Formats: sequence, structure tokens, C-alpha cells
Amino acid sequence: MQEVIPGNWGNLQNFIEDELAYKVFEESLRILGGPRKIVLLQRLTWVSSLLEAALVIVLREIFDKTAEEIAAELGISTNTVRNILRADPERALQYLEEKMKDEEAEAKGVHVAGGLAKKAFEEIRSRLKL
Repeated sequence: MQEVIPGNWGNLQNFIEDELAYKVFEESLRILGGPRKIVLLQRLTWVSSLLEAALVIVLREIFDKTAEEIAAELGISTNTVRNILRADPERALQYLEEKMKDEEAEAKGVHVAGGLAKKAFEEIRSRLKL
């Protein structure tokens, strides 16, 4: 663990942001059915997208950063950040249900990782009463 020294609060904030993002990521995996389900769905690429979405949601919802600030900090496009922030959790879950029923289902206009991360964040927020 990195030592936090006075005047170096930026590192502490990064640590807190990352820890919260891990929690959202972990909850997203739980919602999906766990790592095994991701492997069975052959969606390993979702792992990086989920982690990215989890961090975007935490930076926006807890630290009130703008899409532009988040994009600059993470080195991703502002459009990607906005897509994650606009993602509809219910549509993402609906897509996943369809995906499990029909391998040919497509995510039309659904940012699945963003929707899952938002759903996970909502569940964590309600449990912690944030």
C-alpha cells in the first residue's frame, strides 16, 4: 500500500476512486452471474469495458467530474464517457437476458458495460445509503 503523506492528497483520491471502482466492477460481475458466466457467454472483452465503465461511473457520481475531465484523466474519448453515463441499466439487463436466450441478439444502441456498471453502482449506493 502506498504511503499517504501530507500535501499528497491526489494519490489518496486516486486510491479511493480505484477502490470504489473495484467495488462497482465486482458488483457488475455478480450481476452478470460471475466470471464463469462471462466465459460461458464468450464475452471476455466485457471485463475491460466493465472496469472502464465502473471507474467512469464512480468519477461522475461520487467525485462529480465532468465527461471531459473523466475522458482526459482516463485517456478515452469524451463520447465513450458520455455513452457510459447515458447507458440504461434496464436495457443492458434486458439485452443480457436476450443474449442468454438467443446467441444472435444484438445490442442495438445499448452500452452493456455502462448499463451494468450503473446498475451495480445503484445497488451499492442503496446498500450504503449514499
